[in-house]
Amino acid sequence: MPKRNDSSPLVAFRIAALFLAAVTMVNMRADPDLWGHVRFGLDILNMGHVAYGPDPYSFTQDRLFIYHEWLGGTIMALAYQVGGAGGLAVLKALLVLSVLGLVWFTLRRKQPTWRWTGVAIAIVGSLPLLLRLRPQLWTLLAVVAVCRILTSESRRALWLLPVIFALWANLHGGWIVGGGLVVLWTAVAFIQWRDDRGQLLVVGIASLASTLLNPYGIDLWVFLAETVRLNRPNIAEWQPIWHVGVVAMVMWLVPVITIVVSVVRRGPPSLATALVLASLAFGSALVLRLGPLFVLTAVVLVSRTWPDEDDSLADVGSRPWVDAAVVAIAVMLGLWVQAIPRCIVIAKPGVVSSGPDVVAGEALKGRQGRLVTVFNWGEYALWHFGPTLKVSIDGRRETLYADDTIRAQAAILQGAPTGLRLRLAAVPDPGSKTLRCARGV
Repeated sequence: MPKRNDSSPLVAFRIAALFLAAVTMVNMRADPDLWGHVRFGLDILNMGHVAYGPDPYSFTQDRLFIYHEWLGGTIMALAYQVGGAGGLAVLKALLVLSVLGLVWFTLRRKQPTWRWTGVAIAIVGSLPLLLRLRPQLWTLLAVVAVCRILTSESRRALWLLPVIFALWANLHGGWIVGGGLVVLWTAVAFIQWRDDRGQLLVVGIASLASTLLNPYGIDLWVFLAETVRLNRPNIAEWQPIWHVGVVAMVMWLVPVITIVVSVVRRGPPSLATALVLASLAFGSALVLRLGPLFVLTAVVLVSRTWPDEDDSLADVGSRPWVDAAVVAIAVMLGLWVQAIPRCIVIAKPGVVSSGPDVVAGEALKGRQGRLVTVFNWGEYALWHFGPTLKVSIDGRRETLYADDTIRAQAAILQGAPTGLRLRLAAVPDPGSKTLRCARGV
């Protein structure tokens, strides 16, 4: 049968997906924790080892500082040493390229319509994380890799999981989600009494054990068990989607609709896939932060039922030079709008990094004392002023501060009577100063 050319809408959709992917890679915004990760990574490079104990940047620390994302922070610090802010932007672009490239590799043999729809859904659904350099990008990449391995026809591929989890445990705490995927997959294998159940069990145990290959050993497990929680009322991305707004609910519906359309058009997925997706759908509804993981997992897992490409439906509308031109134009447009960053802009509406804030910030440089600040600006402050100016609280929150300390610092910023008393008590002697910083400077 002769090949059929792609329809114009499909060609346009393909170009749009490539264009969006390229723009996403070059667009760079800062997460409030970025400065902390780079600073802690630079400290590791300077000391030659990972710190464990008193934190030099905070004067209200209640817990030992376990930097469970130490490897990711060190990579960020290396990128910063090599290229400054531009180096961080390149690192972020490479991570985004890796995530989207692995998604495309998963869908490469599917019919063009399904393939490019899946790629576009993956980009749009994970956009909140793809625009920023955050440790969560490592989790996005690892989740896609784990899903690929679990659905692979090669049993030998399963032995990559312990290697992935050994690295993942040092990059980001999201390995817990990946572990949940492996547990569900293994449980279904035993329920269905599949031939691979024994291997999955052994690989799962080996993957769990490999997470102990970190500077803190089993203390990392204890740390995550004590600090990972769903109740973080002051952080929007830890809220249920119905508390955040319509956009969050629409984003959650993207993978749900993808699953429904796939089931209607191509039939139900496997039991393991259904349980994994149901768990992530529930989890991402309760915690907005899990949304991108739900999207990517949905695309990778349900695509197994999508039709494969054949000669009659070949993607002949694809032309390498057209694809290259689209990507090049998107990259140039992104660089024209943003340029190679010398200073990474904070992705926070209403924040202006100029004027009085900059003047105030310059006045604080070189000062010694204690800086009272809000948690999401703490790591920005410690990057510029630490460790001579120690912060009252920062984005590490529950990982470094007890609940009472968090409440006390909130009372100080709100100007409550108890907070004012605590602020005065924070001055150790008449010659010391406590400086208040209500927002980033």
